Amino acid sequence: MRRLLYASSLWLALAGFAALIAACGTPPPQREPMRPVVAPEPVPPPAVDQVRVDALLDAAERALAEQRLLTPADDSAYRHYTAVLELVPDQPDAVEGFERIVEAYLALARRAVEQERWAGARSMLDRAEVVDHSHPGIAPLRRQVEQLASAERLALQLDRTALRQRRADVAARLAAFGKRARHPNARVTIRAGSDADGRWIYQQLNKAPGERRIRGGIEIGIPPKVTILLLPASAVEGG
Repeated sequence: MRRLLYASSLWLALAGFAALIAACGTPPPQREPMRPVVAPEPVPPPAVDQVRVDALLDAAERALAEQRLLTPADDSAYRHYTAVLELVPDQPDAVEGFERIVEAYLALARRAVEQERWAGARSMLDRAEVVDHSHPGIAPLRRQVEQLASAERLALQLDRTALRQRRADVAARLAAFGKRARHPNARVTIRAGSDADGRWIYQQLNKAPGERRIRGGIEIGIPPKVTILLLPASAVEGG
């Protein structure tokens, strides 16, 4: 009986040892080799329809020449340049076109200022801001418009015949008016039928007492007149 138990134990030990040997000899599971990462092929940008771009630029040029800057909405320079930039971002001709639209509105605003049409000047500046609100020429011109619109105005109408005759009473009136023209916040506009008449008017204004230089300009036109704008003090202090 003892021999039987011993034999059984021996057999179990040998079986376990054999299993251990078999386990140690079993090769580890094979891993699947790593595959190289392949970058996706770059997607080419969509082809630019150059024929369409050129047609839009031509349409924009025509609109600019005809002063169709922002309107009509579907056939304005602004609309055509915008369409170009939708096709080709930062397209140089379109970017420059926006600048030209703003400059056109600034020129219209200055013309309105010369004619003292303050509402018209503000409207042109508002339209310029629609195109490019950060344009450096808009803010200074808007300040000028507001200063001129709020300025006090003095006007001296002159008889054209008396002016040409250089009459003493006209000279006296001009010298008296020149006192206001010497104020530090005064800007003078002389309108005369000829450059010679304008220079003579300025000379008579300059006979007014005081040393401050009279600031202003001469424009050709009739009837002859001298206009003095008395700007707000803040405008003078700001240069």
